[in-house]
Amino acid sequence: MTQNTADRAESARKILFRSEESTLVRAPLDPATGKDMTACTHALFPGMALARSEPQLIVLLYDSLRFQYPDTAMFLYIAREGADPLLNRKWSERLLTRWRGLGKPGLFIATPEDRKFLRGAVPEIPLISLYRELLSRGISGGCNRELYRLSEPEGSPFGEDVAELAESMGAILCGGDHATEGAPELSSEELAKVPFLTSSIVLRNSLLRRGFEAVHILELVYGMGKSNAHLAHTHEGEHDHHKPPAVPAKGAGPEESSAREDLFSPEAQRRNLQELHDTLLSLFWNEA
Repeated sequence: MTQNTADRAESARKILFRSEESTLVRAPLDPATGKDMTACTHALFPGMALARSEPQLIVLLYDSLRFQYPDTAMFLYIAREGADPLLNRKWSERLLTRWRGLGKPGLFIATPEDRKFLRGAVPEIPLISLYRELLSRGISGGCNRELYRLSEPEGSPFGEDVAELAESMGAILCGGDHATEGAPELSSEELAKVPFLTSSIVLRNSLLRRGFEAVHILELVYGMGKSNAHLAHTHEGEHDHHKPPAVPAKGAGPEESSAREDLFSPEAQRRNLQELHDTLLSLFWNEA
C-alpha cells in the first residue's frame, strides 16, 4: 500500500469512526433501578440534518418528550458519511436491529426527509408525526405576532400540522393555501420580505444559503435556533395585538449572519454532532 493510499484509508477510517461515535441509540434510565429501561413505546428520531444544524433544539425536544412519555428512547443514528442507506441493505438491517433492541417503539419524526427515508429504508418501523403530538398538548404562545409564509417540500405530510402549530403560537401565515384568516394583504415585494416557515431543516438551510429568511417550526416552538434572531420573543417590550404585524426588514443582521456560519461548515456540523452526543449522555444518562 502506498503512503497516499494509506493516508486516504486512515482518513476514511477516522470519518467512519467519528460518525459511529456520534450515534446514540439508547433507552432512557429507569428511575427505580438506575439502569436503562428494557423496552420503550416511543423514541425520538431527530435525523442527521437537524442534529448537525440545531443540536440544542434536539436536547429541548427530547426533554419535552421524556416529560410526557418517560420511556422515550433516543434514536440518534448517524450514517457513515457519503453512504446511501437506501442502497445498503446491511445498513438498514443494522438500524432495524437497534430498533428491535429498544422494544420496537414508534418513532417521533421531525422532518419530511427523515420520514421519506425511513418509509423507504425500513417500512416496518411505525412513525409518529412530531407536530401532531405537539398539537395534542395544546401548545400555544400568542406573544409571537410575526408574519411567515409556509413552505414545505413536495410530498411533505406535515404542512397542515405546521400551519396549525404556527398559528397556535400566534404567528400569522401569508400567501398560499395556508394563509391565516384575516392575514394582511401584501404586495409581491412585501411578501418577498416575509420569512419562510418549514418543517424541513434541509429546506431551511438551503433558503438561508440562498439569502432568504427562513425558520424551522421547532425554532418557533422552543424560541431558539441559529436563524430566528428576528422572532418576536427576542424583542424588548410588549406587542400591541390590535395592530397588524409589520412586514420585516429584509436581510440578516451581523449576529444572525454570524450564527448561520455553522450551518454551512462541515467541521462545525461534525462538532455539533459530537457535542449533541456528549450533552445527551451527560443530561439524561449522567455520563460525562
